[in-house]
Amino acid sequence: MTAQPWLRMPDRPTLKTVLGWYLIIDLLFVTIYGGINWITHQRTDLLGLYLRTELAVPLVPEAIWIYFSLFILFLLPIFVLPGERVREEARAAIVGLIIAAAIWLLLPARLGFERVLPLGYEDVYGLVFALDQPHNLVPSLHVVFSTLVVLACVETAPRPQRLVLWCWLGSISLSTLLTHQHHLLDLATGVLLAFFCRTVALRWPVRIVSSYPWFIAMEKKG
Repeated sequence: MTAQPWLRMPDRPTLKTVLGWYLIIDLLFVTIYGGINWITHQRTDLLGLYLRTELAVPLVPEAIWIYFSLFILFLLPIFVLPGERVREEARAAIVGLIIAAAIWLLLPARLGFERVLPLGYEDVYGLVFALDQPHNLVPSLHVVFSTLVVLACVETAPRPQRLVLWCWLGSISLSTLLTHQHHLLDLATGVLLAFFCRTVALRWPVRIVSSYPWFIAMEKKG
């Protein structure tokens, strides 16, 4: 029996499952992330959850392209994971988003870096600043989601691809610091939350959540 290649074109049911879950996650992200960012922006009890020494980290404008590469990484599960795995990983991402949201409300944070528009990158950084208030920091959802994707895809990846994926994850995580979007605590808690979602939340709370009608509907569509 010939082993399936790691990268493969998805069949139609898998593609529908992936796109359906992506749509649900996107809607939840816009609602929860945007809503809590707006709420926190109105608060005055913001916390500086960073070390003073971190403020010496230089801004590297070019790192924004690595930062944005998360959106390319998001496409990888389409070509790697079967439909049933997509459901599991999507549930883990939703649990991660909900837990992160609770922490953001408990720990309303402020960014220690001053937001500036780097020369030659004014439009790119201006777009980021316009779309994202610097409050949903601990944990970094950017790191949570990128870690979840890599953990899901690395399990069946050949050794060279595993190395690429781990390096990609490290680069994305570092880029959140070099673009002055996050601090070290945000990165560390993002990684920890992603591992928690896959080792605990994926095997327990989501089974309860999956009994809800909209989860059952997604199962039938898949």
